[in-house]
Parts: sequence; structure tokens; C-alpha cells
Amino acid sequence: MIFLPLNSRHDRKGFDCGDDDLNRWFSQVARQHKDRGVSSTFVAATDNKSAEILGYYAITVAELMNVDLPEQYRKRLPDKVPVFRLGRLAVSVRYKGQRIGESLLFDAIDRITRISQEVGDVGIVVNAKPSAIDFYKQYGFEQMSDHPLNLFLPI
Repeated sequence: MIFLPLNSRHDRKGFDCGDDDLNRWFSQVARQHKDRGVSSTFVAATDNKSAEILGYYAITVAELMNVDLPEQYRKRLPDKVPVFRLGRLAVSVRYKGQRIGESLLFDAIDRITRISQEVGDVGIVVNAKPSAIDFYKQYGFEQMSDHPLNLFLPI
């Protein structure tokens, strides 16, 4: 499995994760957001030439209010702090149960960690679906004070 930036070779319309909102965003919006500098989407594929997408995630930069962070991370930080937002993460229904989601998450964390060494940030934020909260928590994400579906992972 390889992780690549989304490009025109990838079959966005043929991707189905079982969630209409995530499918629609991926097929209709992901490429526009990349072209406009709103977010970047990365896909898992079997190799460089494969059009089939096993899963994807999108990341963008964001800003949080310090008071929304879990309490132990608030000290000595300004009122507004830079973070990366993991906006979406989805796995094709054909590949569920094969730990592709975990691999996508690890690639996102690794990519964000490398970028943050040059530009700075305090962590990763994800707005999880209720069914995904336990998935993120098992990898160290903590619920934030502003909303129970928002989770934070310090970098």
C-alpha cells in the first residue's frame, strides 16, 4: 500500500465508503479544495499507477481557542493556537476490516508531524462521527472541552 496526493488518475466517483456525505465530498469537493488551497487529500492505493482508492484522508491548517484544548495542554500557550485538522478519513467498503483506516491515520500523523517541524503547531484536531470516537481514542486522541465529538492529539 502506498499513500499519494489525490490526482486526476484516481477514481473518485468509483469510491464508496458507505457514507453518502463522505462519498459526495470526496467525489465533488476534494479536488476543488486542493486546487483552491483549502485542504489536501491523500489516498491509499495499491501502487503508483492504480486508479482504485482503498481509502483517503484530508488535512488542513486551523486555529483553535486555547480554552477548547484539553486542560493539560493550555499552559503557556497564546489565546489562539495553530493546529492541523484531520477533516475526513474514510475507507472503501471493499477494504473495511483490513486496518486501512489505521494506516491512513498513521500516515496523516506522520505527514503532519514532519510539516509541523517546519511551520509549527500544537496538535491535530478531528471532528469525529460518534461511531469513530473510540477509533481515535485508541490512538491517543482526547476529547476537547468545546464539544464531545472534537478530539485532540498533541504533536
